[in-house]
Amino acid sequence: MSPRRLNVLLEEAGLTPEQAGAEVESVAAHPAVIQARATTHRRRELEALLESRAALYRQEHPTGEAPVVERRRHLPPEEFFERYYHRNRPVIIEGLMADWPALSRWTPEWLAERFGDEPVEVMAGRESDADPDFNAERLRRSLSLRELVARMREGGETNDVYLVARNSLLLREAFRPLLADLRAPAGYIQPDLSSPHSVHLWFGPAGTLSNLHHDHLNVLFCQVLGRKRFWLVPSWETPWLYNDRGLYSAVDIRAPDVTRFPDFARATVHTCEVGPGDALLIPVGWWHAVRALDVSLSVTFVSFDRASRNTEWRDYWLGPQPEKVAR
Repeated sequence: MSPRRLNVLLEEAGLTPEQAGAEVESVAAHPAVIQARATTHRRRELEALLESRAALYRQEHPTGEAPVVERRRHLPPEEFFERYYHRNRPVIIEGLMADWPALSRWTPEWLAERFGDEPVEVMAGRESDADPDFNAERLRRSLSLRELVARMREGGETNDVYLVARNSLLLREAFRPLLADLRAPAGYIQPDLSSPHSVHLWFGPAGTLSNLHHDHLNVLFCQVLGRKRFWLVPSWETPWLYNDRGLYSAVDIRAPDVTRFPDFARATVHTCEVGPGDALLIPVGWWHAVRALDVSLSVTFVSFDRASRNTEWRDYWLGPQPEKVAR
């Protein structure tokens, strides 16, 4: 808004012309405003570039055709990297997990029988929190795996309790035997699954929801049990996603309020469903929301079979800062 327009508004609010001019000059001299003005042009340039990228992407789809996530069966690793990973495009790969014992062995009942007395860390009380993913640290609770399975079986469809990747279950010695039921997809993922943070587990009832967010790494999402619905939006449409904090969008993917968030109407929203044996590449920076349609077990990998292992967008950290934990 121009200084002249600000002066008019302040005068309409009751200030004298002298008072209005002094207020506008005072605000314009504030260091935060000076810095913001210096970066505004650069931000507009970047948004214009991303808008051009989005326009090119939309031209790939005929008018009125809903965008889809490609499905490929037995996709060769080199084609995976060339056509999808390096081009920042999602893809669902079928047959990649055919040799996993987990596909036939992992059920809530088997886990409860094998590891039932072991305590696990979960996010609990999620339904009473308006923003459970963002407030995950204060929702951490510990209960036995047997109790978790009982709550899932008795509670029906719910978003109240969820064992998520940040609980790092597979890093615990008691649960390391589960790694024997997995296989690093050859040519896709680094073969050593025992290295820290190479593989993570998600376990929860039907109804769990991770609302719209993006990751700062590429993720290979492998579905072991149950089905999950995904909503995905390209990384280059970030300016329309109301990224109000960290990795998260303010838009509720289940009922987007385009009156409150009008730019979201421009977003290219892909939807897909992954079931047992499906592996989905979630490209770095792609916005996604995930809802479990059944009791669900999922495994995610971030250590790809490349020298760089992965490509980071930004260095985000969720939870306590690492240096504070170290102290």
